[in-house]
Amino acid sequence: MNHFHVLEPEEGIMFGRKWAYADILEPSGTGDSQKCPVCGGAVSGLKWLPPRRIKLSSAKPAKWGDFVWGAGFPLLVSKRFKDIYEQEGLSGIAEFSPPVEVVRLGNLKSGHFPTPPPVYHLIHILWGGANQDDEASGLTHEMPEKIKCGFCRSGFTWKKQDRIVIEEGSWNGSDIFKARNAPTPFMVSERFKTVVEDNQLTNRWLVPADRYAYDERRWGLWYVKD
Repeated sequence: MNHFHVLEPEEGIMFGRKWAYADILEPSGTGDSQKCPVCGGAVSGLKWLPPRRIKLSSAKPAKWGDFVWGAGFPLLVSKRFKDIYEQEGLSGIAEFSPPVEVVRLGNLKSGHFPTPPPVYHLIHILWGGANQDDEASGLTHEMPEKIKCGFCRSGFTWKKQDRIVIEEGSWNGSDIFKARNAPTPFMVSERFKTVVEDNQLTNRWLVPADRYAYDERRWGLWYVKD
């Protein structure tokens, strides 16, 4: 049986003080979202288009993680991560963008950085690398009649679930992937977890999928079950 994990910022804190987060700076544009091949509905956020310019929340090098989180984009990763990903032959990332431009570090403007920040890339992962087994995951809907599509399961309905279980035989083998109807954008394989931990890549939390619970009426939405 395959063991999967959910990739989150360390301790689930996206906008904290321990690790720098990123804000998108103008000018900024967006493109299309990924679409369900059955109903045509959106299954991702809008794609962040070039020019990709950011502010990191801190100018302290100790706070620059290998994974950088923020609003308006999926995830930024360091060149160090990119190099390790390629050297280890991991799979699932459809595209690493050209380096984003770091324009500000805290209150410092480009040209006044005492230490250059790492090179960061935006990653793009295709939706549908596996399918969640809704019944085994303990998924319940408050208004199941509102589900519009049986493939992507889109529709306005409050939902909660006890865990994430991937349907047997549905995983395409990618080491990082987006599973249909799972309440998280990033799931990873046991191999991905091993590579990340062995190389001590920073600002990440790998939550076992069978402990990753979700409730749309709960503050923060997701939580880790004891």
